[in-house]
Amino acid sequence: MKVNYSYIESLIETAEKHEVEEYQFYRDRGRKLTIKQLELILLKSGIELPKDLTPKLSKSELKKIYATNLLQAGALVSVVFAFVLLPGFIQTNTSLVKSTYTITKSIDSNNSNEIEDMDNRFFSQKDTRGYNTPPARSLLALFEELKYDLKEIRNGEPVKPVFFTQLPRGINELDSISQRKQVFIQVVLPLVLSENQKILLIRKKIKFLANTNSISQKEKKWLEAKFKQYRVKNNNINELLEKVDIIPPSIAIAQAAYESGWGTSRFALEGNSLFGQRTWRSGSGFVPKERSSEATFEVTKFQIIRASVKAYKKNLNTHKSYKKFRELRAEMRNSKKEINGIKLSNHLTTYSEIGEKYVLYLKQIIDHNSLTDFDKSILLPTNKHNQA
Repeated sequence: MKVNYSYIESLIETAEKHEVEEYQFYRDRGRKLTIKQLELILLKSGIELPKDLTPKLSKSELKKIYATNLLQAGALVSVVFAFVLLPGFIQTNTSLVKSTYTITKSIDSNNSNEIEDMDNRFFSQKDTRGYNTPPARSLLALFEELKYDLKEIRNGEPVKPVFFTQLPRGINELDSISQRKQVFIQVVLPLVLSENQKILLIRKKIKFLANTNSISQKEKKWLEAKFKQYRVKNNNINELLEKVDIIPPSIAIAQAAYESGWGTSRFALEGNSLFGQRTWRSGSGFVPKERSSEATFEVTKFQIIRASVKAYKKNLNTHKSYKKFRELRAEMRNSKKEINGIKLSNHLTTYSEIGEKYVLYLKQIIDHNSLTDFDKSILLPTNKHNQA
């Protein structure tokens, strides 16, 4: 026990010394990380593990375990699923995200049975895709083989880096609603964490350059590109940092669940659209059946679901409609408070025409499914060629 304590202190000291932002994120929220989690964070940041003591999980052992998991995932997925681990793609459309999946029945905030009724309505959607799309039951077998267990993740285990390019077929045909939700979360969670990880790396570089007296021409061009990408005028670093930040997994999963009907809507199944992004380019997306005759918008199609996740995060991080969302998030971060998904959801009324009722739905989904458990989840490191 004494050795483990000394080693974990060494890991913490190393993370503090190198100002590892992912470690600081969890530290500031009072999260006590395990030795394994600290080692993973340091390795992902390219920092050598302390050598003065033998770690509980050495770097070589960690790499061996990780390589084995990847080989298992790669072999199973390549044989059973042709749609796993393909190169990512994101559309340039960054118009306002709006809800496209509507529930006409209101929910009583004090009655959890209403949520179950809504779940049943979601899972009544039919999947019209062909049999070349792998079935959800096969995913259950794959996740069991990889020991990708949501219960373990809720207890602090890292998330396996298994990325899918589309949703499986027949989620609504699984034996129970809890099983259907489980598969959906297991597909979406790694993508959400991966995109958050990328955002944190960009944020770390911005902070580093902002505190550097002299930067190279290449770094200057990179920073200018970020100002443009995040729509920041006058090269305002504080405004840029306010926009370059994570979306809590609890919110992302809840919105994806609502907008895609837990992965059963035709927009999600046929167009990889998890969050209801809209486009006004005629013929480029889906025309919703419930769209009014005077409306001209369509629901954006994506080549893969990761592209939908990227576009969703870019919208929340750049569009003027979500300025209060970003301001509250920055306030939480600056005051070293937990970035609270429930509180942030209060500023998503403009995401849907139903306004406050939409926020109520999100809070109910987050609470009913304990999605805040995933806000502290860590993604296992992954090689570049394995990133979707």
